[in-house]
Amino acid sequence: MKKTRMGWAAVAALSLSTAASAQGYLGASIGQTHLNADCSGTLTCDTSDTGFKAFGGYKFHPNMALELNYLNFGKAKASALVGGTTVNAEIKTTGIGAGVAFMGEFAPSWLGTARVGVARVKTEITGSMSGLFASDSESSTQAYFGLGVGYAMTKNVSLDLSADFSRSHYAGESSNVRMVGLGLTASF
Repeated sequence: MKKTRMGWAAVAALSLSTAASAQGYLGASIGQTHLNADCSGTLTCDTSDTGFKAFGGYKFHPNMALELNYLNFGKAKASALVGGTTVNAEIKTTGIGAGVAFMGEFAPSWLGTARVGVARVKTEITGSMSGLFASDSESSTQAYFGLGVGYAMTKNVSLDLSADFSRSHYAGESSNVRMVGLGLTASF
């Protein structure tokens, strides 16, 4: 009987300490994106753009959190000559994901974060030729990961530099996508 009470007391103490360290946060960043696409045979090709990320998390431990995020990896654009006509194409990649973030302070006011999770990544292709337009999209489940470093400007707000990576998949072809961005995270 004493062992059972002691076990329940230990569970209650751990629950209270976890609740005391639990903390929610929201963040966003904007930055440079890149789609690793083959540009051979094109007239013009731009695989970089501006993208953004929005995320929210809940720290269930001082160094670990569950996160939800939205990633916009921007657009890649290309044009090619097909039968004497210029064809323009655009590839847009976005993702909605869930994962775990591991975070810690490695120097006073300096924070490090590593993220890993799964995202539903949507690749949307748009093409135009001689006034005609067509578009198609394909979604796939992909792994994502990210690394970041932040500077705590106040107790609850940090300025972050992060890099996020995943894969874009369409018609049996896959390409790496990434975003390097600068943003803010606010804890509450």
